[in-house]
Formats: sequence, structure tokens, C-alpha cells
Amino acid sequence: MARQIINTGTTGNDGTGDDLRTGATKINDNFSELYGDVAALQVSVGSAGGLDGISFDNKQIVFEGITDDSSETRLTVTDPTKDNTITLPDSSGTIALINDIKGVVDSAYISLLTGTAFDSGGTLTLIAANSVDSGEVLALIDSAYVNARLDVSSFLDSAEAIAIIDSAYVSARQSYAYASLTGTPTILDSDMVKVFTVDSSEVTNMIDSAYINARATDNLDSGEVLALIDSDYVKARAVEVDLRNYTVATVPAGSHGKLIFTTNGASGNPCLAVYDSAAGFYKRIALGTQIST
Repeated sequence: MARQIINTGTTGNDGTGDDLRTGATKINDNFSELYGDVAALQVSVGSAGGLDGISFDNKQIVFEGITDDSSETRLTVTDPTKDNTITLPDSSGTIALINDIKGVVDSAYISLLTGTAFDSGGTLTLIAANSVDSGEVLALIDSAYVNARLDVSSFLDSAEAIAIIDSAYVSARQSYAYASLTGTPTILDSDMVKVFTVDSSEVTNMIDSAYINARATDNLDSGEVLALIDSDYVKARAVEVDLRNYTVATVPAGSHGKLIFTTNGASGNPCLAVYDSAAGFYKRIALGTQIST
């Protein structure tokens, strides 16, 4: 039944509204429908004040079970921050809570679906049984599985690879170097390599060899060099002595008889100076006047 509205007329007592009986009938009909709707949600069980059904309290839906007592199930919601929609499936069944789902995951229900139930230990065992460790990986590298995917006629381990470095394969590619020198392709061993090298003693001997002598006008050893420095050849070219200039503050460490030239050693004027080890310092030799004939 649709809600019935009592006609109250345009103005009070203008004779256009419902009479008292008609208005009261509409009120009773409306209440009867409301009570019927409420009865469908909350049904009395006959005990005084006892209810069995659904009620509403503080923005919650309260479910009272078969037993009318202080225990109820309340359906509430976290204060929404946006519009949300929760859709119930079009099927019959039991709604599971999170704890219920966790329990089912490790239950016989899973065992029934998979054929085997695994706890943490069983899972680790399963992984170990179907995995490879480092040793097995290394073995796999040298296995037929890898060999079948390599486009080579033979497969080498580390020892075979080292052996091939000294094999005819390498020798065949280096023998032409020896052949260009000897006319005979030969694999080079360590002794043959030495033919093309010299050690330090051989270099020393070569410096004094006829090969060097043929390219030098004079070949002098250390004694000959010393003799040459004191020879007339050198003396003829030593036409002057050019002393290094010092100041009093920068004179070098002295030894008896050392002769130097100072730019300010004679009270600010230049002079010669000779070191007197007995005195422990340089003594100046004053310069005279300009030379003349």
C-alpha cells in the first residue's frame, strides 16, 4: 500500500478536507503497514520485551540470535573517506573472515585440492628436491645440456683450455715469425725466444763492442775520461774561471781553501772570499782598482 496523506483542506474548517473518520482511517492504515514492515525485521518471540530479528543502534545493524540475551552481532563500518561499494555474490554460502581464510589455507582443504598438504618444512623439502646447488650448477655448465647448445666440435674444460695455449693450434699461428728469420717454420720454445733478446750483461758487453766502436770516433772508459780532463786538450779550452755568485746570506757550506765570489761580502761591495776552516768562516779578499798596464 502506498502512503495515504490526510487531506487537511485549504484553510481550517473550510469543509474541503477529510472528515475525522476518514483521516483516522488513513492514520490507522499507515500504522498497520509500518508495523507489518517492522514485524518483518524484528519479530516478537512472545516473552515480555524479548525480540528476535534485526534492530538498529548507533549507526549499526544489530543481529539478535535465536536466544534473546545480551549477546548480539553488530555490523558496523569504518568511517568512510570516499564512496565505497561492497557487492555480495549471487550465490549461497558462508562469508569467511580473514582468520577463517588463514586457517583454510593450511588445512586439509588445500591438501584435498593439491593432493599433498605442505607445511613450512614440507615446502623447503619440495624446493630442495627440485633445485640445484652451486656444485650442481657447475656440473651443469659442463653437461650435455650446455654442449648441445654450443656450436663447436669438441668441449673443453679449464685444463684443456690451458693445454691448447701451448698446442699446435697456437704454434701454427706464430711459426711464420720464426720462418721469416730462418726460412723454416718452427714452433718457438723459450730458448728460441731468447735468441731475439739480450740480458743486462749482453747489453753491457755490446756498449764496448766493435759495433759501438765503428760508430764512434773515440771509445773511452772511465780512466781515459779522467786522463782527458787533465790533458792539454782540455786545458787549452779552459780559458777562464767563472765563479758562481753568492750573497753573504747564501754562501755554501765551506771547506778549507774553497774560493767563492760574493756580491756584497765587503761591507756591501763585491769581493772574493776563501774559507778558513780554523776560523770556521769565509774571509774576504778585497778587490783592487781597475786593471791597467
